[in-house]
Order: sequence, then structure tokens, then C-alpha cells
Amino acid sequence: MAPTAVAQAASAACSTDTGATGLASSPVADTLVSVARADGRIAQFQLFYDATATRGLPFVWHREQNGPGGAYGVWQRVSAATVGPKSYAMTAIENSAGKLELLFSTYGSFCHTVEDDGGPGGWSAVDGFGLAPTPYHGGVVLFKERDGSIDAFASGAYGAGSMELRHQQNAGAGWGPKQSMGQVPDAGVGLSQPSTVEQLPDGRLHVTAREWNRDRTWEIRQTAPGGNWGPWQPAAPAAASPLRAAAPAGATAIGPRPKADAAQASWTAA
Repeated sequence: MAPTAVAQAASAACSTDTGATGLASSPVADTLVSVARADGRIAQFQLFYDATATRGLPFVWHREQNGPGGAYGVWQRVSAATVGPKSYAMTAIENSAGKLELLFSTYGSFCHTVEDDGGPGGWSAVDGFGLAPTPYHGGVVLFKERDGSIDAFASGAYGAGSMELRHQQNAGAGWGPKQSMGQVPDAGVGLSQPSTVEQLPDGRLHVTAREWNRDRTWEIRQTAPGGNWGPWQPAAPAAASPLRAAAPAGATAIGPRPKADAAQASWTAA
């Protein structure tokens, strides 16, 4: 896709289908996302087609357990914003205020909404999140650091560097600006979404990502906790396969699963 086409796709971000009446007519296969909440409940998101939709694209629906280990409530549509086409990526996480943050792909760019007791249907107005991975380069990976802050990683858009990042220090501060994590030194290399994200014992983040079209992995580390990023380097074989253990609360996405161990928080694509 040419850069002009990408720009046109981004301009269509957060498109809505107001003709759909809000029917969960049929689920989209393999799109169930489960998010562990701090109070022990599980929240779930699922894409459903609506037989009354005018554009043929699905919508995000949400339900929650009524208590830890309890039954789930009824499915409720998050908004009239559509998901897809081509990429139906979706991910969610609980923020420092105990509210769910939801990201989903529409026309090549990611849209964002957060739980809002005063909003329509209990969610804030959907807005563009600013991350628009190059087509076929994966989705957004959400990672929660040990201090409760959240990072959102995605493959860079055309001309924007190999990987891009947004950081939320806390829910009150909201999401910071989009940052480039620099360019892989080899010409013509495009990265997929992160394969692993881990927080090292000293607080720095370490990210690995595979090239989208061949089996070669790159890695990058922060130079200081919360600081700038060093250069991209070819990953050592062990760096691309950290130990897997239980998932940190909330960091869940379609497909890849988050992993953590006692020594350091980590996220590993399954």
C-alpha cells in the first residue's frame, strides 16, 4: 500500500455504522479477549456481526463476571464504531484507576475508548489512538510496568521508525504523545508487533520483534528506566525466547498471551 493510501486509511479511523441497531447476530471466530481485573473478576470482549449493519463490519461487545469466579453478565455493545477490514486486532488492559482501556483496529489505524460511568453505554467517545501499524505488521501490544503505568507498542507506520510507543504514567495523566523507537539499521526491514516485552530488574524495558516477512528478530533496550531507547540490534537466540510464566493482570490481546515471572514483568507472544 502506498503512503497516500495509508494516509487515506488513517483518515477513516474510528468509522461508525449508525445504521446498525445493536444486534449480536453472530460472533467473529477467534476474537474473544479476556482481561483479569484487580478485584479478581474477568472482563471479556468479543467481536460480533450485526445483521442490521450497513457496512458488513463487526462491532466490539463486552461482558463481565458478577464476582470472582462467578457467572458472566449479558453481552453489551461498546459503541457503534466498526472493526476491520483486514485487521480485526483488539486488545484491552485495566488502568491505574481500575478502568478498562480498549484498543481496536479500524481501516488500518487503532481506535481507543475507556470505561466511563457517565458515557453512553458506560464508555467514553471512541477516538483515534494515533498508532497505525504498516499493513500486515501486527497490532498493538499493551504492557503494564511494575509501577502500574502502561505502554502501548506497535510497528511503525510508513516513515515513522521501526516501532512506535505511547506511555500512560497513570489514568489521571492519560496517554502521552506517540514516540518513535528509532529505525532498524538494515535498509528495507519492517518489524511485526513486539514478540516479547519485559521489564528488567533495574526498571528498564527490553523489547524484541521479529521481521514481518522473515525469521529474524531484533531487540532494543531503554538506556535508563523511563528514558530513551538504545539502538536496535540483532537479537541473540535466547533474547527472543524469555521464560514464560503466569500472565500479569490485564495485559491480554487476541492471539499473543502475556507472560511474567517473579524476577521481572514480561510479555511473550504465544
